[in-house]
Amino acid sequence: MSRPQPSTPNEVLLLEARLQQRKKETHPNASDDEYFLLNAVDTILRPYGLSYQQIEDGIVEGSDDGGIDAVYTFYNGELVEDDSDPGGRDNPQIELEIIQAKNERGFKEVALQKLIDHLPLLLRLEENPALRLEFNERVLERFAIFRALFVRASDRFPDLTVRVRYVTKSVEEPNEKVLLKAERVKKEIKEEFSVAAPEIDFVGAGSLNARARQRVAAVLELRVSEGPINAEMGGLVCLVSLADYYKFITDEEGKLRGEIFEENVRGFEGATAINKAIAESLKQGNESLADFWWLNNGVTILAKRLQPNGKKLKIEDPQIVNGHQTSRTIFQHFHTIALKSQGSSDNDNRQLLVRVIQAANESLAAQIIKATNSQNRVSVASLRATEPFQRDIEEFFGKHGLYYERKKNYYKNQTKPRAKIVEVLELAQAVASIALHAPDSARARPSALVRDGEYQRVFNSKAHFASYLNCISLMKRVDEYLAASHSDMTRPDRLNVRFHLARSVAAFALSTAKPRMTGIAKLKPELLSLEKIGDVFEWLMETHSVVRESSKASNDAIAKGNEWVREIDRRLTHYVENQCWPEELRAGWYDLPGNP
Repeated sequence: MSRPQPSTPNEVLLLEARLQQRKKETHPNASDDEYFLLNAVDTILRPYGLSYQQIEDGIVEGSDDGGIDAVYTFYNGELVEDDSDPGGRDNPQIELEIIQAKNERGFKEVALQKLIDHLPLLLRLEENPALRLEFNERVLERFAIFRALFVRASDRFPDLTVRVRYVTKSVEEPNEKVLLKAERVKKEIKEEFSVAAPEIDFVGAGSLNARARQRVAAVLELRVSEGPINAEMGGLVCLVSLADYYKFITDEEGKLRGEIFEENVRGFEGATAINKAIAESLKQGNESLADFWWLNNGVTILAKRLQPNGKKLKIEDPQIVNGHQTSRTIFQHFHTIALKSQGSSDNDNRQLLVRVIQAANESLAAQIIKATNSQNRVSVASLRATEPFQRDIEEFFGKHGLYYERKKNYYKNQTKPRAKIVEVLELAQAVASIALHAPDSARARPSALVRDGEYQRVFNSKAHFASYLNCISLMKRVDEYLAASHSDMTRPDRLNVRFHLARSVAAFALSTAKPRMTGIAKLKPELLSLEKIGDVFEWLMETHSVVRESSKASNDAIAKGNEWVREIDRRLTHYVENQCWPEELRAGWYDLPGNP
């Protein structure tokens, strides 16, 4: 290994060493530029606790990206992943994160000039079909999510922050010309959204290193009003002032600690009758005739370890498993006060009932989660995520070398290889595409697949675990084919074709129009011939051409619509009914001598 040049600053040496080590562990096949972008997004947006798939879905870099590398929209601190995300909540706070990450030294004027030229076009609420000529479909899709959300929330006057992050390996501050360009970017944002609070964040090598060192706190301290009541079997009950609880759930940047809600079985449900009542009770302040805990069921916190010390509790790995709605509403109430007064509100003397239970055993934790979720309605689907079937999938996948991330970011935080991690949403998309024959839903509405009725269709406990393993393995085989045979294909185009290709490959490999889980369980995805997958790809592109000719729609719209699905179904059904499968796709599906 050659000795580093003396001109390389220490901060850059540290950054590059950390990136190389982490890339080797998690993304060994990624290029240095690709991994710099992935790691930059992960580091900068760490407070949001994004999973690998969520990070990857926001990446838009490539040809016609307008100088933008990644885009993410957050609504009240939660990532909005597609148009199916509900937007009906009080006191909406929208954050648009726009990231430029360049694996180079210095901050350059040209990078910001591209934003000056392109952001006004992408932020404008008016539909403009001509943008297809200037920007790739991924850029348009991510900004469309933001615009649709802003329009839905506009009648509730949302607080809007548009944040541009410019990330490089620079060890120097941006020069005056770059800073002038940054002010012009902010001006362009304000011209499109007068209510917006635009921010420009220059992140160099030193800042990246410092942020990477910041670990999510494993131990938090909760101040209680009086000595807690201890239970013999472990755990305690206490009263906590609303102001102290707000501090407990808020990080150093004034944001809600997303990591302490990872085990909660649902997201914030917004303007339900119960949550409106909680908010109204909070507004009454100390003038209320009733203490807050008289009117509220309180909060349940699970902990790996609990250490009471007078009026302070040290809680290791706290997880708020019941009381998400109460917690979010308390956060919004005090956060709004803090924004208006440029400070915090410590004079609310009312109390919140808090139960803290030490439960290192996962089965016991799941039992507590299910039993305590009753204040707001919780879907059966959400609760099932904590039950044995999901853990059984995790165990089965583990025996086959995969890490099923039932608990968000559990294996990511252990730096397991990205290629071996399977997220819940990834598995749901694979099953929806292959077994439910709905690649359009997998592409357009992924978050809907893990809600209520759809969740029950995707995660059917009667199906063999092998069918789930084969669905995700087939998706990986398809991705392997696309990477090997179509390396020139853009990221958006691969995304638009992969679900439909997996659905079609399963049909041809099993000689059936609509594969079922029983048949899928018998597949050997890792042995499927890449040459045969290539033949199916050519067949699939023929169906795509037919749909494009008739609809005149974009590739993105075709992948998300049902016309392509119908054309695929029509042809496959014709083959089955007439026993006339294309000769080149009938046999030779496995790369083993003598196999059919």
